[in-house]
Amino acid sequence: YRVTQGHWDNYTYNVWVTSGYYQNYTARRWVDTSRWETRYRTVTRWVPTNRVFVYQHLPREPYNVILSKWVEQRSPAYTGIINGTRYKYWKSFYYVLPLNNIGRTGAWVLFKTRYHCYQMQARIIEPYSVWVTSGYYQYYTARRWVDTSHWETRVGRRWVDTSYTVTRGHWEYYTANVWVDTSYTVTQGYWEHYTTTDWIDTSYWVYEDVWVEEGHWVEADISMEGKVLHTLQWDKNRISYNLAKTGTKDSPRGYEIFFNGEKFILNAYATGEFKPESVQVEFLGTGFKTDLANSSGSKWEGEIWDETFINFSDRDCVFRFRAQYENGIEIEDEVEVYIVRDYYWQLHRGF
Repeated sequence: YRVTQGHWDNYTYNVWVTSGYYQNYTARRWVDTSRWETRYRTVTRWVPTNRVFVYQHLPREPYNVILSKWVEQRSPAYTGIINGTRYKYWKSFYYVLPLNNIGRTGAWVLFKTRYHCYQMQARIIEPYSVWVTSGYYQYYTARRWVDTSHWETRVGRRWVDTSYTVTRGHWEYYTANVWVDTSYTVTQGYWEHYTTTDWIDTSYWVYEDVWVEEGHWVEADISMEGKVLHTLQWDKNRISYNLAKTGTKDSPRGYEIFFNGEKFILNAYATGEFKPESVQVEFLGTGFKTDLANSSGSKWEGEIWDETFINFSDRDCVFRFRAQYENGIEIEDEVEVYIVRDYYWQLHRGF
C-alpha cells in the first residue's frame, strides 16, 4: 500500500516586483525667435528737386539790344551732370536781337540757357526687411515616471512529498500485527506478528539556480552652438564705418553684417556629458568647409577665408556646424550672416 509522508522545506525563488515613482527633471527645448527685422542700406535714387542753373553764352551783356525773349523747351527731357551732380531737366533759351549804327543785325543771338532741374541723383539710406532665423535653448522642469521594477529574491516554504512510489527507493522489512481469525461460530482470534516487505519512496524535487540579468538606460544631455565672428580689427572697422554713416555703433551694419573680403572666425561650443570626436563647418553653396580644433573644454575654433570672397556681392551666407560623436550621433546648428558689398575693404586689405 501507499504511505503518504513528507516534510516542509524552505527554498529561494525570484519574483518580479513592479514599482516606481515620479521624478522631476530639467529638460531643454528650442524657443523660436525668428522675426522680420528692418535693416538699412545706402542706395542711389532719383529724388525730386527744384533748382535752376543759368549758363551765359556771351562773355558780357550785348549793347543796343532792342528785343529779348525766353523760349521754353520742355520736350525732350535731358539728363546730365551739372556742378558734379546728375540731374533730369528741361531747357529755356534766351535770345537777343542787337542793333548797330546802321540798324538791325538781322539775326537772333543765343545769349543765355536756363536749366530747370526737377530730379537729382542722391545717395540715401533706405530701410529693407530681412527674415532673421534665430532662437535659443530654454531649460524647463518636467516630471517623468521612473520605473524601479526588478527581480527580487524571496524565501518560501513548500511541502516535500516522500511517500512511497516505484520511482526510487529500497525494500525495507518491518514487523506488524495481523489479526488471525480462529473462531468457528463465534468470532474470536488473536494478533500475530508477521514480517512483510514494502517499497519506501524517497524521491523529491530539486530546484536549480536561475541567472537574473539587470540593467538600466541613462539619458545623456548634449548640445552644440555655432558662432560666426569678425576679426578684432574688422569689428573695429565695422564700428568706424557705422559712426561715419549714422553716428551709431550698430547701424547700418549690425554685428551679423560683413564686408566683402572679410575673414570668417568660427567658434563652436559643444556641451553635455559626452565630447564630440570632431566638429566640421561647411560654408553652404560655396564648396568651402573646415574642421575645427578643440581649443579648451567645450570650445572648438577655426576660420574660413579665400581671396575670392572679395568679389562677393550682396548675399546671405549660411554656415552649417556639425558635431560627430563616438556612438554615431550627429547634431547640427546653422548660423546665417550677410555680406553687403562695399569698396571700404580696399582701404583695409591687411585684416
